[in-house]
Amino acid sequence: MSHPPMQRGEQETAVVPGQRDGTAPDAAGLRFDLVARAPEVQGRIEAHLHQQCGVDTQAVRDCFIWNGLQSEVDPGGELDVEDVFLRRAGEVFEEQAALTPDSVDRALLCLWVHHSSVRAWNHTYRVDLLMKCMLRFRDIVRRDWALKARPVPEVELALRLCELVRLEIELEDCLKTGSQLRYSEALDMVIGSCRGLLHDAEDDAGPVGVYVRGEVAVRREYHVMLRRLHRALVAQSAGKERERFEVRKELRTLVNTWPFSSVELSKMNAHRQALERLREAHADRRKQWMRIDEGRIVYLFPFGVNGIDYETVRTRLKRAFAEGAGPVRPSAAIDHFTYHADIWEPRLEPSKRFDGLELILPKVRLTIDGDTVEELNAALRFSPMGVHCLRLERTVEDLYPSGLHAAMFRAAREHGTVEVSCEGTDRTWDRLARFARDLILRQLPEALAPRGGEPNAPVGIHRGRSHVLIRVLRASERSREFEPPSGDEDRPLVQDGNRLLELVGSSVLLHSAPDAKESLWDWIRLADDHSRKIWNQRNEGDLLISTENTTVIAALDAPNFISGDLEALAEFTACLGGMMAAWNHQLDAYRAGVSEIIAGYSLPGADRAAQVEAMKAKRMQMLEFESETRQVIALLHSPGLLRSPSNAAELRRLLAVKGIDEQLASFSERLNEVMADQSEATLQRWEVDRQQRVRDSLTAAVSALSVCAAISIWQAAGFWTPFGWGAATVVVAGWAAVYVSARWVSYQGGPWSTARFLAGFPVRALSRARTGLARARMRRIARP
Repeated sequence: MSHPPMQRGEQETAVVPGQRDGTAPDAAGLRFDLVARAPEVQGRIEAHLHQQCGVDTQAVRDCFIWNGLQSEVDPGGELDVEDVFLRRAGEVFEEQAALTPDSVDRALLCLWVHHSSVRAWNHTYRVDLLMKCMLRFRDIVRRDWALKARPVPEVELALRLCELVRLEIELEDCLKTGSQLRYSEALDMVIGSCRGLLHDAEDDAGPVGVYVRGEVAVRREYHVMLRRLHRALVAQSAGKERERFEVRKELRTLVNTWPFSSVELSKMNAHRQALERLREAHADRRKQWMRIDEGRIVYLFPFGVNGIDYETVRTRLKRAFAEGAGPVRPSAAIDHFTYHADIWEPRLEPSKRFDGLELILPKVRLTIDGDTVEELNAALRFSPMGVHCLRLERTVEDLYPSGLHAAMFRAAREHGTVEVSCEGTDRTWDRLARFARDLILRQLPEALAPRGGEPNAPVGIHRGRSHVLIRVLRASERSREFEPPSGDEDRPLVQDGNRLLELVGSSVLLHSAPDAKESLWDWIRLADDHSRKIWNQRNEGDLLISTENTTVIAALDAPNFISGDLEALAEFTACLGGMMAAWNHQLDAYRAGVSEIIAGYSLPGADRAAQVEAMKAKRMQMLEFESETRQVIALLHSPGLLRSPSNAAELRRLLAVKGIDEQLASFSERLNEVMADQSEATLQRWEVDRQQRVRDSLTAAVSALSVCAAISIWQAAGFWTPFGWGAATVVVAGWAAVYVSARWVSYQGGPWSTARFLAGFPVRALSRARTGLARARMRRIARP
């Protein structure tokens, strides 16, 4: 691949004045050329930092890889490790920055951080954490190297190159918000930053300046092409395209001229494909665009609760509601949350019902560029079956495919930064998923914490996968996206799901909510998946599309209450993920507890009797857990869960299509393995061996007494001398004492455990005496 064209003031190699071989001065210790995007340049930078300066380059790179830290700090992956990660990264940055006293070495360290951040950006969804880490590095080196008082040109250029990467990450974040205005402004800002950095780097003829010029020139050309493609997509969607250019030819020229990376090429190619498919759609006059005139969108964040039952959850939440604690304060507490209550069988036992407690939360607002784009009704729902969720919903109107596409991935953790606020609190969140995480994993555990004399059992909350539910109430056909209103002309309404899927933009509905990094028009390239469609629930043409994290309901010619029943079933099915997360965690916790008991039983000085009792208690808990879960699994597939047979059949189809049946089967296999585990039998066998030691010691004591009695008889009969018999008695008694003591100490688990047992014996004896006296007194009182 060829290198970029020469920029003004740019040299072919990093030649410093006074050097004829194209290398840096001896003081810098740099004996290689810094050519941007050369295959070997990063390896040489790493080798120089490691060999010449002693920098731990792997430790610096690991600062941008937090998946391993997540598994180390929080194996469950439910907590946020941001504070721990930034603290550890800051310590590494401070330590490595102190090893680079020379300006060129410092600039190379910045270039290595730049390379590590770009490498991480290509493979991470936590771009917010990536940007905070880059800011932490910038602040630390500016402070430790005193760059504010004594700026160094080459170091400043390298740091500005890192800052350019951060601006590009913010550009991608703007892309995920679905805001075309925000994306266009951010794209112009990135191109302007590239232009300014190129201008300032022209004055530096050193190796770092050459490297920065070569790198930024490629990036400026890449973003200029992105801007042209984006403007062409906007014009094509609005039917106002004036400028036409041959995309394939332009990209081919760029590839042959500039050393773009594979990631950059893939993004430009995604734009190209979107543009070509939009042109094909407009070229076919029979093609019409989809517009959702009216619908409902529901964001579900399911979770499960371990450690307490539903009644305890209900009591503690109502108490917390009365006290008004927490940053997000509910406005009402309702005992029955199911709007379509009649679809559920009312004769079910209370512990098997889906209908339960609902905490109505204040409205949640999503704001982009100062304008409120969404206002959501929010509620926390808890059911006796263990199916709990945070539910946010709103009505949608006049949504074209791009807007619907952006709305469908609002609940994803990777969603672009928006301002999320909740009435009654001054706090804001940068994503809807962050709001849900803080509410479920921080505020809710505080509300469920025991008070006063309540049992202090640990409460665990475990989240399932977020889910988006779309219910299309009315849809119409349009000539193009962003079509301006044309008087009172009526547009044809979509009558059924078959026609809906023929329209341009229907691919948005056919897939789970994607990440959508590549383009605002990424939906145009989505493939059709026929395996996830369920047809004709009630009427001919009714459509339900169900994937792992999205459900779309389009019963366009049916009354709303019928599609509402389908929505209730889909919502119930989606929330089962939280229950399954809690169940699987219960199995993992049981296995971990059993392993801990087995390991603790073998330790010297362990209270083995307590370990056996703990094992029995865990086994009893697991038997209860097995009974409860098997009842719920049977109920899910039972026709008695719902009143209507058609609803029951629809629920079974949803369980199969969404993969819930597969998850339940996997859980049942794990449960069978746990229940067939022989750990308790092993512990019981070990306890029988310990009891055998007691019996052996008693047998030895009785045998010693018998021998001593025989010695007394033989001594009285005059056999042998009294001294000999006395010595024999002492030997037998000593052997018996040593043997019994050894057996007793081994039974207790060691000398220290035996000492503790003997020290606590008076207290236990007194307690048993009191218990016996109390029982005798109660028996006398109970007598007639």
